[in-house]
Amino acid sequence: MYTVEHEFNGTVITTLDQNCKQEDVEVHLDDQSVFFRQWSEEIQGYDLIEMSMQQLKDIVAALNSPEGAYYAK
Repeated sequence: MYTVEHEFNGTVITTLDQNCKQEDVEVHLDDQSVFFRQWSEEIQGYDLIEMSMQQLKDIVAALNSPEGAYYAK
């Protein structure tokens, strides 16, 4: 399951683990960057990853690619 929320300065996508084994993952998108965050019980805070939109496009393209090196368009 996932939710999509459009906010003033971007969009937030939240995906929930349907097996209840992993914490929710939030994806915060704006014009410049993409942030992934997930609650960590170990540090009692969020693990945060920032990447460019091109890096996100690379990840999406890689889901359907065989092994190798590529440039996503």
